[in-house]
Amino acid sequence: MNSQQLIARFQLTAPNTDIPAHHAYLQGTQRASAVMLPLIDINNIAHILLCKRPTFLNHHPGEICLPGGKHEHSDIDLRNTALRELHEELNIAPEYVSVIGQLPDYSTLTGFTITPFVGVLAANTQWHPDHNEVAASFLLPVNTLANVNNWQPLHFERRGKVITLQGFSTPYGLLWGATANIIKNFTKQLTIPV
Repeated sequence: MNSQQLIARFQLTAPNTDIPAHHAYLQGTQRASAVMLPLIDINNIAHILLCKRPTFLNHHPGEICLPGGKHEHSDIDLRNTALRELHEELNIAPEYVSVIGQLPDYSTLTGFTITPFVGVLAANTQWHPDHNEVAASFLLPVNTLANVNNWQPLHFERRGKVITLQGFSTPYGLLWGATANIIKNFTKQLTIPV
């Protein structure tokens, strides 16, 4: 299934550009951030472009993530935050991205509210990771991520309670946490037969 067929199956919420990015700061103590879920067709099959963070970073070292980060005051809105971060991390300019919508916000245990945007990259888009922010970039097919049999339960203990999360094994490490949840929210809406 390519990205156009995938979009036809998927009802995205239109990006809400009427709410300024600083609005998220007013919603309690959560800090506003945004990520881009970039889709690109490889051999007519939709893939998601993911990053692996360098191990020398202070926050989430070595983790698999979507391009994104904290809202900055210079960002017009959270959509702009996601596009800016995609450009900074992978050198993909905004003109190569068609933002087709956004997913529900995701609140993290570390105090962030992540607003995920979904964007389709132009055919033959090339990217070049900024090695200060990205150790590696790679593609995973959407239909593989949509198959629940490819995910494994992960058990964590937090404040005396066992929490079960879902993880997906990639050639670059385990995809889990907020990024895994955002991708699972995306694929749940697709109803792709596996």
